[in-house]
Amino acid sequence: MLPLILLSQVAMSIALPTPQCDLNKIIIAGGEYSLTNGTNVGSTVQYTCPEGKYPHPSYSQECLPNGNWSKQKAKPECKAVQCPRPVMFESGEFYPRKDRYFVGDVLEFECWGGFKMFGPVNRTCQPNGKWSGENTICDDQEGDCPNPGIPPGARKVGDSYKIENTVKYTCEPRMELFGSKERVCKEDKSWSGAEPSCRYWYTFDTPKEVAESFTAHLSETIEASDPDKVEDQAYRAIKVQTGGLMNIFIIMDASKSVGVDNFNTAKDVSVVFIERMASYDFIPRYSVISYASFAKPAVLLSDDDSTDAEAVIERIKNLKYSEHEDKQGTNTRAALYEVHKMLSLQNVRDPKKFMETRNVILLMTDGKHNMGGDPNLEMKYIRQMLNIRKNNTREDYLDVYVFGLGDETDNNEINELASKKNPEKHVFKMQSISDMLTAFDEMLDVAEILQMCGLSREFPPDQEEDVQEKFPWIAKITITRAGSEEKCKGSIVSKFFILTAAHCFYIDDALHAITVKVGDKTFKVKNLHRHEKYDPAGKQDKKVPNSFDYDVALIELEKNIEFSRKIRPMCLPCTTGTSWALKQRGKSVKCADHVQTLLSGELVKAMFIAEEKEKAFQRKDVFIKRENKRLACLDDTKKIEKFKDIPDIKDAVTDNFLCTGGIEPEVDPQTCKGDSGGPLVVPFKRRFIQVGIISWGTINSCNGSKRKPGPVPALSRDFHTDVSRMLDWIREKLKEEGLEFLD
Repeated sequence: MLPLILLSQVAMSIALPTPQCDLNKIIIAGGEYSLTNGTNVGSTVQYTCPEGKYPHPSYSQECLPNGNWSKQKAKPECKAVQCPRPVMFESGEFYPRKDRYFVGDVLEFECWGGFKMFGPVNRTCQPNGKWSGENTICDDQEGDCPNPGIPPGARKVGDSYKIENTVKYTCEPRMELFGSKERVCKEDKSWSGAEPSCRYWYTFDTPKEVAESFTAHLSETIEASDPDKVEDQAYRAIKVQTGGLMNIFIIMDASKSVGVDNFNTAKDVSVVFIERMASYDFIPRYSVISYASFAKPAVLLSDDDSTDAEAVIERIKNLKYSEHEDKQGTNTRAALYEVHKMLSLQNVRDPKKFMETRNVILLMTDGKHNMGGDPNLEMKYIRQMLNIRKNNTREDYLDVYVFGLGDETDNNEINELASKKNPEKHVFKMQSISDMLTAFDEMLDVAEILQMCGLSREFPPDQEEDVQEKFPWIAKITITRAGSEEKCKGSIVSKFFILTAAHCFYIDDALHAITVKVGDKTFKVKNLHRHEKYDPAGKQDKKVPNSFDYDVALIELEKNIEFSRKIRPMCLPCTTGTSWALKQRGKSVKCADHVQTLLSGELVKAMFIAEEKEKAFQRKDVFIKRENKRLACLDDTKKIEKFKDIPDIKDAVTDNFLCTGGIEPEVDPQTCKGDSGGPLVVPFKRRFIQVGIISWGTINSCNGSKRKPGPVPALSRDFHTDVSRMLDWIREKLKEEGLEFLD
């Protein structure tokens, strides 16, 4: 028996071979692929195809424990994207009629006599599988409601458009319906629900489409929440009382099917969204929930800091995918139940205020719930609590936006969960989760309002930075003279004006010799405004050879700047935009409050932007020396040879200057030639406020515009025109620009 026992022990000690999936099964024709963990079990292959094509049969596959890929029955290949073909078109014709339409194909529409065309005459098939423009409709305008139209790929039942009449939609095989399957002509002569569309599984929304649609609808919801709303404001200020009239629920799917990368991007999306909300004069209550098999609230509506955007952002950043250790399940209903519980508590505490509060739910999920029951049932209970019935006016008190996460999104499920309102869109499916982050970034570009000043995009450590997005308020100034060019910097403060230093310009510089570049766009100059008190020779009687007092100028451009993700205005103290950035709201806020917040204490952390080489802006951190620390600036300046003969150093270094430089408490980097006119900036959380204009320095140890390696001279000091002391002049010059200065 002994040999038999030993033999069995040896057999047991031999490890079973680890299953591997066949690499040849996943090679895609016409495209590329990447693997998360080689051909090991659990590894995922991701496919990419050229624009205008999609990976068939799916965007990804998983290596299963049996050694097979999840969809290996079909050979992967990149196929041409198709747009839905029109199945029905009422009261008109379309050309050409084909079985299939590919990217670049154009449809032309024509209405019969007596019918008016609404929408475009021509529509083009786009690379995302959607036709350009809105649905084209031919309408005789005899119904109570307008003709609701028939999207390409759909069939419609119902051709009477009187009040209470119903129309129903279905999509062709292999297509999925987004929007409402059924719509009713309401008493106000509008259609219930959301306009339907038919999509192939690979069809997606572009970041621009999401940014424009989502921002427009959400802005309307916020504006409607203002009990003191003022119509037709040139620069909208939305005011919602703290803890008052809006709840925002951010719900993130952390299940296994979503994956850690998509979950982390959903966190980034949430942060960008809250920053966007914080750019309004508007304070909602936030709740943040992550879920997999169970729901885990990170922020409750009842938390004391649920109205503090910064605190909520910090909690989102601290969320970990690993907190949901059991990721086998996806319990979307559990997350919505947490929403239900929080709303119930609000209702008990103040029923009247509860019924006046608008609610926004942002749900980021792949839609694949597999436990906890139907999430739509929980959504039904939430609607009942809010007294929202079919087609009643209370529909405005709940907006559910659903964003599809990942490549394998359940389109039917995310469509069912989303709100359906005419003419709004509440469900979005994007080509990739990174596109969702791009879309939310672009939300900041849609409303070109000066209140959204001092913004900057943060880049994760593993992503290459775009310096223009990181420092979008910097302008480059070039003055061309005979045989030479002067280089300076400036800051964008409005659509037509650049703030810079007066010393950059000679009195006889022609306007056509001055050019301004922001991003990749170059602007001509309409006018140059230098402070009337700036006079370089004005203090020679006090032995100041070259005075920089009142060193401030404004360049007025011929054409307006179009703000975008890469071009934004800087925040100036004592404007309403900076009030929002500093979270100082109300009629009692004065200019002095801004100055106290930004320039308090003996040492103030600040920064300027240096250009070490072409298109390579770099942040340089410095300390503004104030009060007793500023006296050291004066003492060091008096020790410099060219300033020794000035009887009173305060004639050169007036109270109009902020001081940086020196080696205490740290060595401050120097400003160099070419930095002049650029902003000295105080970062405040995720916003940037300009407090100074780079003017002059005591020692130039730079090599032109480049900082020399090695130690900065101990006596080196830089001086910056104090923007807060120039505000009367700036306010006068910018009075038509809509900055809304404080008293």
